[in-house]
Amino acid sequence: MNYPNAPIREAVFDIRVDRLNIKQTEDLAAFKDLVKDNFPTEKKRHNVSGLIQFSTDKPIESAAHSDLTGYLFISEDQTRQLQVRIDGITLNILKPYENWETHFDQFLRMWEIYKKMFSPNNVIRIASRFINKIEIPIPFSDFQEFILNMPPIPNCLPQTFATFFMQIQVPCNDGYRNAIITETIEPYTDSKLPFILDIDVFQELNVQNSTESIVANFDEIRKVKNEIFESCITEATRNLFT
Repeated sequence: MNYPNAPIREAVFDIRVDRLNIKQTEDLAAFKDLVKDNFPTEKKRHNVSGLIQFSTDKPIESAAHSDLTGYLFISEDQTRQLQVRIDGITLNILKPYENWETHFDQFLRMWEIYKKMFSPNNVIRIASRFINKIEIPIPFSDFQEFILNMPPIPNCLPQTFATFFMQIQVPCNDGYRNAIITETIEPYTDSKLPFILDIDVFQELNVQNSTESIVANFDEIRKVKNEIFESCITEATRNLFT
């Protein structure tokens, strides 16, 4: 279902690959020339590792090592980020979120460029993650008025939360996809309690390195994501988005 005021704080599209046919990581920088109109700012991504050595007869020794893993290209208004890495490509969309078709089409175009330039051998994982911020009006008597899958509180305690964090990973019925569902709350204001519903659906099986396979499997991921979202909320919550 499309909502006029969808509570999406951030949307993520991601494809992971096992190996690129490039000589060095710096070759990924060539991507900037093709996306600089939409993503003019460039930053390097590094993986930093450290080593600490202990010895009874020597002072503690430490060393750090930084490896270039890719590049981050950022839109002028900083609401869009494109990660181009040796292990894949990711598009992050912050507010304003438009719709799946618009953002996925852009991501697919970026993927096609990435695939043509760097010739990844295999796709090993695809995923879409949607982080929703649902502002529940205060006061309310029961979370179940708005959110259906809250963790239960023992009857001997007050039926309210000071804070909580819940995360579960569930295999989907289709046998190909998995969902990671994360829920928490942020500090409340006088009139709103921000409830975070984070839905991450990923697939590691039955993904081929072809446009047809990528599109078809992301369509299924979208269906799973939407079903989870709708199963977590009530009609009162849906009314908040209209």
